[in-house]
Amino acid sequence: MTLSRETAILNFVEDMRGLNIHGFVLTLNGETLAEGSWAPYELDQPHRLYSVSKSVTALAIGLLQDDGALSLDDHIVDYFPEWVGEHTDPLLRAVTLRDMLRMATCYDRAMYSALGDSDWTKPFFYGKATHLPGTVFSYDTSASQVLCALVEKKTGRSILDFMEERLFRPLGMTGRKCWRKDGAGVSQGGTGLVMSLRDFSTLANFCMSDGRGLISEAYLKAATSCQIATDERPALEERYGYGYQFWRMRRGFSMYGLGGQMALCLPEKKLCLCTTADLIMDSTAVQPIYDAFFRHLEDIDCLPASPEAAGRLQAQLADLRYEPLRGRENAQQRVSVALTQGALPFKTVTIERERVIFATADGEFALPYGHGSWRKGTFMNTGEACMTSGGWMSPERFRLHCELNGLSSCGMELFVVRAGDRATVRLISSLWEVVPGWSGQDWGTVLASDV
Repeated sequence: MTLSRETAILNFVEDMRGLNIHGFVLTLNGETLAEGSWAPYELDQPHRLYSVSKSVTALAIGLLQDDGALSLDDHIVDYFPEWVGEHTDPLLRAVTLRDMLRMATCYDRAMYSALGDSDWTKPFFYGKATHLPGTVFSYDTSASQVLCALVEKKTGRSILDFMEERLFRPLGMTGRKCWRKDGAGVSQGGTGLVMSLRDFSTLANFCMSDGRGLISEAYLKAATSCQIATDERPALEERYGYGYQFWRMRRGFSMYGLGGQMALCLPEKKLCLCTTADLIMDSTAVQPIYDAFFRHLEDIDCLPASPEAAGRLQAQLADLRYEPLRGRENAQQRVSVALTQGALPFKTVTIERERVIFATADGEFALPYGHGSWRKGTFMNTGEACMTSGGWMSPERFRLHCELNGLSSCGMELFVVRAGDRATVRLISSLWEVVPGWSGQDWGTVLASDV
C-alpha cells in the first residue's frame, strides 16, 4: 500500500505523543497541508518564540542595510560611543556587525548574564574577551540584544513597530503580537518576540522566498546559508552551521527558539514545518521534532493525496488534546509540609483539594488546579496567565503541572512525596525568568494532614 501525505502527517503526529507540543503548521509551496493545536492551546494564540527573535532581529538588520543605514562590515562599537572608553577590550573594537550576526563575537557567553545587569545592552561593551572575534562560533544572546538595540537606535522606534510596517503587515501577519523588553526598556532582541503560530508560519515561508521586494534576495539567502562552522556543538542538529541568526540543519535551515519554537525549512521544496511547544524541561529537548520531520515529512511532496485518509487526519487533528493530570478520587484533602533545608524559597507548601498554597517570605501564593482538567489563573501575581492540573497519584505522592501560556512559555512540575510524618518536595522548573529560584528540592515535616 502506497503511503499517502495524510498518513505521513498522522505518523508525525503520533511521534509527537508524549511531548509537550502546543501546535504545528505544515506548508508546501506556501499552502497549508495540515495544522493542529493541542487544546486548550490555539493556532492564533500569541506564543513566546524565544530565540526565533534572533532571526527576526537579523531580518531587521537586513532591512537597514537595504536602506543604506548601515553596513555589515561596520564595527559595533562605532554605534555605541557612549559605552566605549579606556575600559573597552581591544578585541571588542574589532567586532563587526557580520560577526554579531553569525555569533562570532569575542565572548563565549551573554554579557548581560555574566555581569548581572537589567540593561541587557550596556554590559556587552564592558566584558572581557575570551577569544578572537570572527574565528569561532559561540552562542551569545547579548549579540542579538545589541543588534536589536541598534535597530531601535537607528529607527527611533521599537523593533516590533519597525517590523510591523516593513514586513509583518505587508505579509498579512495580522495576529496579536508583542515583544518583551529588558529593564532599560529595550526590546529583548534574542528572546522576547511573542506571536501566533500561523503568523510564524507566514514569516518562515517568507524566509524561503526571493524577498518579494521587501528585503534583498542576496541578504535573505546569506542569512539562511552557512556563515560559520558549528561542529563543536553538543546537540546533533546544531552541528550543520549557522547563518545570520538562523541555524542550518542536515538539509535546509531553521529558526529555533528554546523549548520547541521551531521553523524547519527546506527551500528547495518550499516545505516548512512550524511548531510551538514547551520542551524546556524535557531531557530529549527538540531532537525528536527534527527526527520526526525528516522521517515522515521531508519527502511529502512526492507522496499522493488520499481522500480516504484525509477524513481520518482531520478527525485526529480536531481531537488533539494536551492531557491534564488526574489524581485519585478518594485522595487526601489537605497536607501541609514545613520545609527545613532552605533549598526552595518556601516556608511551607500546603496541598488542598483544589489549590496549592506556597508560603514565602513575601506572603502566601495560592495556585488553583484542576482534577483531570485545566484550571486557568495567574501565576504568582505576576500577570502571567497559566493553566494547572494535578492530584494525588498515590496515597503518598502528589503531582502538580503548571504551564505559563501568556507572555512566557514555560512551566513547572511539583512533586510532594510523603514518608510517614516527613516529606520531600521536588520542583522541576523552567520559570527562571518569572520567579528565579523556583527549582530544586527540599524536605521537612508534615504539619497537618486531613484524610
